[in-house]
Amino acid sequence: MGYLLCQSVDAEVHAIDDYNSSPCSAQTIRPSSQVTGNWQQTTAASYKGAYLTLSVNRNDITSATAQSATVTMVPFVPESGFYKLYMSIPGCQNTNTCISRTSAKVTWLMNGKNSIVTTIKQHNLVDDEVEVLSGYVPASSQNFSSAIYVQLASDGTVDPQAATVEVVVDSFRLERITSYTNLNGVLQLHDDLTSDLQVNRPLYEPLSAGLPTGSQVYSATHGVSNDTNPEDTLFLGGQFFDSDQGYYSIAQYRDDKVTALSSAGLWGDVRAMAFVGASLYVGGSFNGTADFATALGNVGEYNTTDQKWYPMAGGVGGVVSTAVPYAPFGPRAVAFMGDFKSIYAGEADDLLELGVEGLAMWDALAGGWTNTPFLQGQPSMLYSDTWKDGQDSVAFAAGEFTAAAALEANGAVLLTPSQNIQAIDMMGYDLQPDTQGRFMVNAGLWYAKSNGSTPALVVGGRFSTLDGGANVARLQDGKWQQLGDIGGEVLTLNNAANLLFVGGVANVSAGFTGLTVLDMDKGREYNTQRLQGPDGDSTDVRVNRVAIRADTSMVVVGGNFTAAGGMLECPYICTLDINEGQWSPLATSALIGPVTDLLFTRDSLVVAGTFKNGTQPTRYLQRYDFSINVWSDIDGADRVPGPVTVLTAASDGTETTDGFYITGVSMDDASPYFFKYDGTTVVSPDFTIGAQSTINGVLEVPRSRIPSSVLGDSKSQTLSRRSDNPVIPAGYVLAISGDLFLPSGQRASNAFFYNNEWVPFLSTVQNDGSPGYVTSVFFEIPPTNVYQRQRLSVALVIIIAIAIALGITLLIVVVGLVYIYLRNRREAAATASAASAALAATTAGGTTKATLGAMALGTGAAGARQIQSDSFHNTSMARDTWGNNAVTGEPVSFDNIAPNTGRLTSGSPIGLAGLAAAGRKAAVSSETYVQHDTGKKRDIKYDEANESLDSIFESAAAEAEAEAENEARERAASTGSFGTDPGAAYAMPTAHHYDGKGDRAESPDYTRTSMYRSDSTNPFEQRMALRESQGTFPPAGPFGDDDGTGHIPMPSPRHMHAEHATAAALAGATVAAVAKKDSRRRSESASTRHTDADYASQSPSSRPSGESSVGGGSSTHLPIRDSLKQYPAFYAKFTFSSRETGELGFRAGERVFVIDQSDEIWWMGIVDHGADQPLEQGVFPATYVNSEPPKSTDWPDLM
Repeated sequence: MGYLLCQSVDAEVHAIDDYNSSPCSAQTIRPSSQVTGNWQQTTAASYKGAYLTLSVNRNDITSATAQSATVTMVPFVPESGFYKLYMSIPGCQNTNTCISRTSAKVTWLMNGKNSIVTTIKQHNLVDDEVEVLSGYVPASSQNFSSAIYVQLASDGTVDPQAATVEVVVDSFRLERITSYTNLNGVLQLHDDLTSDLQVNRPLYEPLSAGLPTGSQVYSATHGVSNDTNPEDTLFLGGQFFDSDQGYYSIAQYRDDKVTALSSAGLWGDVRAMAFVGASLYVGGSFNGTADFATALGNVGEYNTTDQKWYPMAGGVGGVVSTAVPYAPFGPRAVAFMGDFKSIYAGEADDLLELGVEGLAMWDALAGGWTNTPFLQGQPSMLYSDTWKDGQDSVAFAAGEFTAAAALEANGAVLLTPSQNIQAIDMMGYDLQPDTQGRFMVNAGLWYAKSNGSTPALVVGGRFSTLDGGANVARLQDGKWQQLGDIGGEVLTLNNAANLLFVGGVANVSAGFTGLTVLDMDKGREYNTQRLQGPDGDSTDVRVNRVAIRADTSMVVVGGNFTAAGGMLECPYICTLDINEGQWSPLATSALIGPVTDLLFTRDSLVVAGTFKNGTQPTRYLQRYDFSINVWSDIDGADRVPGPVTVLTAASDGTETTDGFYITGVSMDDASPYFFKYDGTTVVSPDFTIGAQSTINGVLEVPRSRIPSSVLGDSKSQTLSRRSDNPVIPAGYVLAISGDLFLPSGQRASNAFFYNNEWVPFLSTVQNDGSPGYVTSVFFEIPPTNVYQRQRLSVALVIIIAIAIALGITLLIVVVGLVYIYLRNRREAAATASAASAALAATTAGGTTKATLGAMALGTGAAGARQIQSDSFHNTSMARDTWGNNAVTGEPVSFDNIAPNTGRLTSGSPIGLAGLAAAGRKAAVSSETYVQHDTGKKRDIKYDEANESLDSIFESAAAEAEAEAENEARERAASTGSFGTDPGAAYAMPTAHHYDGKGDRAESPDYTRTSMYRSDSTNPFEQRMALRESQGTFPPAGPFGDDDGTGHIPMPSPRHMHAEHATAAALAGATVAAVAKKDSRRRSESASTRHTDADYASQSPSSRPSGESSVGGGSSTHLPIRDSLKQYPAFYAKFTFSSRETGELGFRAGERVFVIDQSDEIWWMGIVDHGADQPLEQGVFPATYVNSEPPKSTDWPDLM
């Protein structure tokens, strides 16, 4: 007895009805098919059976005949439920009709009311089965059965070369899927049903108000929608729309209603959603909101507070399938996963495309893409717990990976007490490999100009930035930005005030000489002289460390170099003054070898390296004491077994001490060692680590700065154990970085060490999955205080300079005006006083015409005539100008002297000899009215105030006398001799006089000309000439109508040149004044003084040597000594009185031999006063002399 079990797994229906078999059941309903139109049966040798084909001309696709050709198939559905509908399509290669294939229109009548229409492409080369539709299908019955209709698609794709097109139909298969009737994409699950209810009804059911039929929901999440009712809201996303309710692809379900979000939703499919705070993050396949108001790139943020959509940078470059809050990165991170290879960062108008591997992380707080977990491969699934404060967060990832780590970080990460580790840069703005594919970060610091200023993170190494920088970068607003283009690898960074020092390996071809100083305020390079190697260039320069000495302007640079600035020998270590920009060596040292590290400890500088000096033992540590500027050895340094690589400052728990930690590599087995200098000697603490370890950095860290999640209770107790002789102060641990092989067998890139106990902290991995390493760990600490001169801005300096220049100019002008005023006042007073004194000196008597004429001619020609005795009245030459007048032979007397101005009237002749002598002897106030009385004689006193004017008179007289003497000799030689009667050479001039009213009256016997020249340089004469030009000048005294008292005869020259005659008279009278002045200085006794008349009456033999005449006393006519002939001779234009030791004094007209003209202002010269006088040498103003002797016409200017 046997049994045959027939079981239909899936419902299936064929286009050829003969292939439809009866169901394995007692029911009479069977699958069936019906053909309308010109469908032909096709059999292919390589296909499993026959199928139907519809072929039409390509021009008849839309014809009624072609569109009415239909294959109707009715499957047998044993029970109601949800099914997927699959269509079998024979491959076109079976019949070589691929060029003719097009698309088929499939309509599925699921029930009596609802049907779904879709288009299926049939261009497959081989046999295939594709999913057509899915949905709820009621069981087949006598009343109703679902039906499938296949037709030619009117809008199908047609090959341009095809003349005919065809579609094929073989069979359809319905696959039962587990679901609930009328779920419409979403259901609600009841978890509070009793066991009885659970048996009689399902645990889930559709929503009270469902989505439209055919809706597909791919994601659902709940959150708070803060519009009018802050109740929990269910957000639905998928492929659906309801034009009546106004939502597309996303909607919210609340109060048993489905309503739209703002902007009507999204234009496309929503496949993933995640809530973070008050924001709903959505991923899928869409390009913006349904109202086209906001552009989105497959991801978007919906803020439930303000009910608005916001773009997430530029979005992602593909379909997003998963969105989850990523708890390991804290409460603000959202992870997106899907089929995309790129994301877009930056602003909307400046997007940056970044390559990814189907995983992206969004920082909800910063509003930008950030670093992701490091998964070297393609993830297929990602899940994370919801972040909860105070609890460990776990994430799960699935896929094919070759390497994995908690965080992908290119170069630098941030450690905080509240978080284990987090990225410090925005995704897409991280550091990149350089042009040669190399990537490494060697150094970093928190740059701050001074305490209180905002610090900025700066790193250096081998890398590039997105904005074109190389090897050094600054983090600003979450983005690495260039600080400059450093052409070589950066090894060290440090800053002094606003200067950032960047040291490393020189690359001369790229413009980097080993050290660059950047002015962070000005954003440009600070000009410094470069370092050189032994060959005089910077090819082999390497700067390993830059150290700043606190409270000074000194920066110390150590490395491999021999000179700085091209001339300064500065081997391996050099100092730079940041104020002067000058390099200076430290005191002469025995350092012969590159410096690897520098460390300041109070007043000393500790230098690490490998130092060799002849046959002496190699030293690895040296110390420089700034208090005595001496290099010295460190006690116990001979215990160090090899080169020192790292020096780290040590503290006593409260402040930095003289101690420091020493780390290096042993010369014996290349294993790392660890020592400490405790301030007196080097000690060796317990230190156990794998020999293959590499230590790159050591940092003393307070335990309070270590994240709490790193140290559990057991680890915290381990690091807190007390030691009788602690090397590390209590409350501190050492953070040691590098590639560490710990005694426990673990491998770490950073670990905490205390009393020979290790706690691993960080492990790193490289792109190829090999272990990585950490070069350094550093904290944000206050910057080192330095001394820096503050310079004013250029604009302020210019303003101050202009103000000073204007002030100085104004001061000069004021001083000049005051000086001119005082000089004019002094000259006017001196000139007037001299004239008045001269008149007063002549009132003692007169002389005969012959005697006066002889005096004038004698002194002018030879200077040997003797002036008559004082028993005679003084008779002087009357002059109107300094030019053409001479003396008369008539005895005259003086009736008056002009008041106030001292001006001589035409009726008051006065001898120039008396004028000069009186000017030398006395200065009478010009305000005094002096009237001559023949019965009285006035004695004129010497006034020191007229010293400068006297010297001018004396020098001028001497020069004029010399010239007059020469001309007299020439005339004597031509005529034979002078006449015995000098008066014969003169004729009486025409006289003129003033009437009693001051008016000028003409006389047939006398004429008058002006006494003063308007073109004279003498200020006194200029003023007098001006006054005469302005009107009548009244006489100074009473005049009568008769010839005796009404006028004074005025002589005029007949044969002699007026200039020489006048100058001769002037010179003859002035010589006596010179001698008198010298005599008065030698003795102030009244008994030894002489009046002008007495002194003038002395014989030439009785006068001091060299003063009897200009011709005999002036240095101008002295023979030049042989020792002075080699020097150029100059002539004094003015009198210069020496006031300080080393100055050379001389009188106007004297000859000066110049021996040094190297200075433009002060020259050095020699004056010869005579054969029996010593030479005088000294410096004098260069403007006081001239290369040419003055002419006789220059004497009025000197007066």
